[in-house]
Amino acid sequence: MTTLTHDSISLRGAGIVTISQQKEGARFTLDSLLLADFCRVRSQDTILEPGAGTGIISLLLAKKFPEAALVAVETQPAAAALCRQNILDNGLDSRVLFFEKDIRTLAKVLKPSTFDVIIANPPYTRSGTGKESPHAGRLSSRHDLLGDLKVWLDLQVFLKNKGRYVMVFPSDRLAELISSLRSRKLEPKCLRLVHPYADRPASLVLMEAVKASGIGLEVLPPLIIHKNDGGYTEEMRRIYDLP
Repeated sequence: MTTLTHDSISLRGAGIVTISQQKEGARFTLDSLLLADFCRVRSQDTILEPGAGTGIISLLLAKKFPEAALVAVETQPAAAALCRQNILDNGLDSRVLFFEKDIRTLAKVLKPSTFDVIIANPPYTRSGTGKESPHAGRLSSRHDLLGDLKVWLDLQVFLKNKGRYVMVFPSDRLAELISSLRSRKLEPKCLRLVHPYADRPASLVLMEAVKASGIGLEVLPPLIIHKNDGGYTEEMRRIYDLP
């Protein structure tokens, strides 16, 4: 029997969403919350989230930007079922459309050049490398079994011109990411490095790229997760909407 947890997550500007997820399967991580907080959305934007998992990012953005319309996509059956249920449980089924689809087949249900924003937290680990989880859902969420970075960035066909592709990725693959973005006419426009501690190297990069845009990159101040004593920094407490 699959054991579920039922978690309440808060994010500044979004309030609280409730998430049901597998205790031992794929679970959202801090990466998703940082990405949702980083993402800049305009009034009435249309947003596509491929690889939505159990829906945490789409739900937070739907709460934070009540005039936006979202499409969430997930191919793993267990996560897809939970994503559907989480959308209903949070009362967002009128604003978040869900497809249980492989991202490589989205052209069957979506038209090109229709979205203002794509937001993605793709699997970081190349297939066949790193430690592999015995849980199929967790393995798929961490390893690029369904397609490498290029497959994810090829989804830019669904962006309008000047649309934004927003993602989180390992900082040690930043050069690869920028090269891959620019080869698809996605120009890096804003990035922020995420450090676990102030004296540690960055572990993640938050990136916004714009389709068919001119050159010009804004580098934001670094985001530090923990203070020296292990507690969250003041900014992290604000992101989590903690007192």
